[in-house]
Amino acid sequence: MEKPLDSAWVEQRFSAALKAKAEKRLQPLRCLLICFPMSMTPAAKAGRFRPLSAALKRCSTQKLLAVIFVFILCTGAPLFAESWRISNFEDTISISADGSTLVKERINLVFVGTWHGIHRTIPIEYPGPRGTNYTLFLNVTGVTDGSGQKLKYESSTSGGYRDLKIYIPDAVDTTRTVEIDYIVRNGIRYFEDHDEVYWNVTGNDWPVPIDHAEAHVYLPESAAGRLRAQAFTGAYGSAQRDATSEINGADISFETTNPLPMRGGMTIDIFIPKSILKEPAPITRALWFLSSNPIVFLPFVTVAVMFALWWYKGRDPDPGRSVAPMYEPPPAMSPAEAGTLIDDTIHPRDITSTIVDLAVRGYLKIEETVDTTLLIFHSKDYVFHRVKAEAEWQGLAPHEITMMRNIFGGEPEIRLSSLKNRFYTAIPLIKQDIKSALKSKKMYLLDPDSANAYSIGGALAIAAPFAIAQYTGYMQVLNSVLLLFGCGVISAIIWWLFAREMSAKTLEGGRTRIAVLGFQEFMNRVDADRLKRMPPDTFEKYLPYAMALGVEHHWAQAFAGIIQNPPTWYVSPNGMTGFNPVFFSSSMHNMASDMNQVFTSAPRSSSGGSGFGGGGGGGFSGGGFGGGGGSAF
Repeated sequence: MEKPLDSAWVEQRFSAALKAKAEKRLQPLRCLLICFPMSMTPAAKAGRFRPLSAALKRCSTQKLLAVIFVFILCTGAPLFAESWRISNFEDTISISADGSTLVKERINLVFVGTWHGIHRTIPIEYPGPRGTNYTLFLNVTGVTDGSGQKLKYESSTSGGYRDLKIYIPDAVDTTRTVEIDYIVRNGIRYFEDHDEVYWNVTGNDWPVPIDHAEAHVYLPESAAGRLRAQAFTGAYGSAQRDATSEINGADISFETTNPLPMRGGMTIDIFIPKSILKEPAPITRALWFLSSNPIVFLPFVTVAVMFALWWYKGRDPDPGRSVAPMYEPPPAMSPAEAGTLIDDTIHPRDITSTIVDLAVRGYLKIEETVDTTLLIFHSKDYVFHRVKAEAEWQGLAPHEITMMRNIFGGEPEIRLSSLKNRFYTAIPLIKQDIKSALKSKKMYLLDPDSANAYSIGGALAIAAPFAIAQYTGYMQVLNSVLLLFGCGVISAIIWWLFAREMSAKTLEGGRTRIAVLGFQEFMNRVDADRLKRMPPDTFEKYLPYAMALGVEHHWAQAFAGIIQNPPTWYVSPNGMTGFNPVFFSSSMHNMASDMNQVFTSAPRSSSGGSGFGGGGGGGFSGGGFGGGGGSAF
């Protein structure tokens, strides 16, 4: 029968000899914890477990329980030994006549166990009027201990809070005092009929209770006899009043009557009649607003960055000549190239005009057809007939060859409707060929593609300082949604206006553009007398240019009554009896619209979609400026 457990036996277990013996007996347990992996086979586990099993058999149940109890007592006690709390939190607040506020926080701390210091966090970003942001301008002037000795601390800003990491030496099972001095420039709230000090003394973010809190506020002597005060306690939003307030002339004292719970605080509210404090000047308020809402500078930064990019990279050289009517387009410039050079953009009409130009030059023929369904419904279509074989395409530009190949694909004729959901893959290639042709003709110093890269780089340069400031916590630029949206829209418009002018032409490119504009001027204002003296094929020869430049209706109206014979490259169902250039131009416009719809049509994607009171009446604990909380480390 086993010996019962008694106090004498426990005392014996604490002797040095028995401790050594117990250490020897527990050695197999250490081996088990260190060398007993989960992946071992059952046989291997049994082998390693055998020494521990033998040791346990040699120990009685009471002795084993005693050893386990001592082990838990020695290793577990430190886990419950460390704690801390705030025994007293005292604020001394001195308010000068200009509204600036000197705050001295005196925090008495009780540490149990080993600690190294505390964090004191103070919010400095608050909601402002009409959706703006309000920054509390707070300057820490010193951090000391209870005897006035300076304490090492680190100050940082993150998430709208000023974080003071304060190191407290020898904070081991002791009490310590931390004093924090700081100046607040804009901690007073100004209203039409009064001013107000609404200050969160302790903050509501402490993870420990506060045994006692008090605040002493000192105002200019002229405030004596005219003040009202109240205080609120408890968690954020609480309207409890477990605190007293006493007004003595221009001085007010506040003191809690019960301890503050974890996440509980004390907020004071002081009603000050007008004329006691001097309100900040309008320029001071404006500077505060700009400093609180740095996103306001976004449009100005956008102008500065984009103007600099345009000035050094995107300016066209002076061509040395002005726009004057030109009676023919610049040599070796196709309609698509001429239309692109005007505004550095390839429009759908630049591509569709190429079809008409190829027909005018005899490479293909266009036949308009009307299909009838059920003798009632009519649908219009176009048939492209290839006139010249690919071996005869040597005189075509690259974008024209790409277009011919993707239209016919080796067939002698093709319906426009059959190109639906097929031709769209050729559009990027055609655009790239047009851009390459203009670059090879040395029309650009900075071509549109490179200009887009510069514009995107400019956008990144504009956003970078604001993003860095937000990420590092140096400034809060995302607090005001309304200002962010408004300034973002203005900046986007400014960026777009500069981006569309960013491409830069060479001197030759600038002069060629002037020539194209002159030819456009001629097509807009041409008179019938001059047209009568021009070759008979002038209308259809330059019609593709008129389509690319968007002046085909003016061009056709000028030939009304002059041109009688229809073009041979276009076949109409009605035979085009009584040819009229205006009607024909309208037909070309409708055909260009149909071609654009077909050319740009693409199969439906299978992927999923994407989405782009003041006053002295009301109040609550946690309201007003100040507040925050902290923690220990």
